[in-house]
Amino acid sequence: MGRAGNGSRDHDTGRRVAPIALAALVIAVAWLIAFVSWSAEPAGYDFVALYAAARLVATGHGSQVTDPAALFATENAALPGAIFDDPIRLSKNLPALAAVMAPLGALPIQAAYAVMLTFSVLAQVSAALLLAPLVAREQRGRALAFALLAPTSLIAFVEGQTSPFALLCVAASLRAPPLWSGALLGLLALRPQLLPVFALVAMTERRRAAGLVAAAGIVIVISFLTAGVEGMARFPAILGLAATELRPGELGLAALVRRVISGDDLALNAGLALAIYVIAAGAVLIRSRIFTTRVVDASLWSILAAPHALLHDGVMAYPSVARAATTTSAAAVWIGSGIVVALVHQAGIPVAPLWLLALWFVGRGERGA
Repeated sequence: MGRAGNGSRDHDTGRRVAPIALAALVIAVAWLIAFVSWSAEPAGYDFVALYAAARLVATGHGSQVTDPAALFATENAALPGAIFDDPIRLSKNLPALAAVMAPLGALPIQAAYAVMLTFSVLAQVSAALLLAPLVAREQRGRALAFALLAPTSLIAFVEGQTSPFALLCVAASLRAPPLWSGALLGLLALRPQLLPVFALVAMTERRRAAGLVAAAGIVIVISFLTAGVEGMARFPAILGLAATELRPGELGLAALVRRVISGDDLALNAGLALAIYVIAAGAVLIRSRIFTTRVVDASLWSILAAPHALLHDGVMAYPSVARAATTTSAAAVWIGSGIVVALVHQAGIPVAPLWLLALWFVGRGERGA
């Protein structure tokens, strides 16, 4: 009897260890793919822009984080021989992000990227674990692999972008008490194009609204303390550059319309953004009164409505993918089609917004409550 019992325990232990070992392997593969890809051409990815802003703060030049000349000079110093004079390579985030990343700015860029990548992968894993209750239990292994190895995730990792952290804030908001839930959503002020739809959701409940306003206010105060009034006065001009970009990986509906009508006027872009934010508000608030459902919908609509959202921001659709993964066939359909759509979209055929709309339509209003 004793031997049989020991054998049963060993078998159960083996059953628990196998998924953990597989998850660790997936995590290691994702990290390695991203690090090797970035190392081959570090000047070609967004991290150099984020690093330059962080380095200015780390070296006592926080007031210059919105100065294009200072940012370009810092980028060139970090990667000698690279030529940076393209506004696309400027950091368009609030200076508070540079302040948060200042410890990385004190390191050489290669070491800084390795640290950023490690934290990004851990943030993505944590977000996937927090979103697990939305996924049918038998599909959670597939969902974790998708969350780490899908093209959108790998692009976010290689770019050194903050999208995984934004997703983590959203996922954590689903499990936190109302005040802290709102605060987590308020931290999306660090990626301001994603904030408006989540702000609408939080504002429907007093305590969540208070948390969001407090967190967003702290981000703004830190930005002023970092860059000063003069530095913040330059920020709208840099932010305007993002509003007029129309890059191949754009995910938003406004970008899709602009491709059809060949529009790049700032007023046109602002008008389109406002109209689509109104549509997003209706799509998120009318379908359900349940907070969890609204946040899942808001996560998807945050990229559909954003005037500037690229493929690395596609990780924000993962809560909707999790909600759709109800069966093996459903998980295969949405995970498989998501990978194909990301690759086709990156190749220059703008199909991702249509796929995102389809993903929203299949999500029943009261699921995930």
